[in-house]
Amino acid sequence: MKRALVTGSCVRTGRAIALRLARERWHVCIHGKTSSLEDAEETARMCREAGGGASIHLHDISCLEGCEELVRSLDIPSLDLLVHNVGIYATGALLETTPASWDAILRTNLDAPLHLNRMLVDRMPVGSSIISLGYVGLGKLAATTRTGAYSISKTALLLMTRCLALELGPRGIRVNMVSPGQLENSVDLPEDIAVRVPLGRAGRIDEIAEAVCWLASEKASYVTGQDLEVAGGLMMALRGQ
Repeated sequence: MKRALVTGSCVRTGRAIALRLARERWHVCIHGKTSSLEDAEETARMCREAGGGASIHLHDISCLEGCEELVRSLDIPSLDLLVHNVGIYATGALLETTPASWDAILRTNLDAPLHLNRMLVDRMPVGSSIISLGYVGLGKLAATTRTGAYSISKTALLLMTRCLALELGPRGIRVNMVSPGQLENSVDLPEDIAVRVPLGRAGRIDEIAEAVCWLASEKASYVTGQDLEVAGGLMMALRGQ
C-alpha cells in the first residue's frame, strides 16, 4: 500500500484529497492541529471505509519543533507522496500586515513545507511525489492590494517547487503544484463568480483532489516542476485585482 502525508487533512480540501487517495487504496497519514482530534478521527474513518488506510498525526507545523515532532510520529518505512495543503489565507493591504501575522503566514505557508521536504525526502523512493497547494495566477506575478502577504508566500512556494524539481529530478522524485481558483467553499467567494470565470462557476474541492491524485499517479510520471491551475480559466487574462 502506498503511503501519503497530507498536511491539514482533517477538513475541507485536505480531507477531500485524503479521501480521493484512500479510494485508490493509499494509506493516508492525516495531519492537523492538536485541537482537531474529532475531525481527524472522522477523516480516518472515512478513509478506511473508502478502502484505504489511515493514521492520525496532530502537530503544529508552524514551527520547526512541530515539524520535527510530526516526522518522528510517522511510523512508516517510506513515503510515496507528500502534500503541502496547510496554509494561512489572509486578506488585507501588505503594509497593514502586522509583524506577527507576517511571521505566521511565512512560517506556515513557506517554512513548514521546506522543513518537511528536507526531513522526509530521504524516505521517498524513486517515483514518489511532492505536491504543494498554491493559488491561481502565481506564475504571472500579478500584484494585489487584497492578499499581499499570502500571495508572496505562495509565489515563493512556487519557486521552491521548481527549484526542488531540478534538485530532486535525478533522484526520481517529482515536485509539482496544484493551484485552485475560487472554490465553492472559499471564504471570499464573489457574488459575480459566474461572470469572472470562463467556465461559469466556482470550483469544487473534489476537483482539486482529483488533480492532486492525478499528479501523484503513474499517469503523470513525466510531469515535474509544473503549476497545474484548476480554476475554470480564472485569470487567463490579467485584470485588476
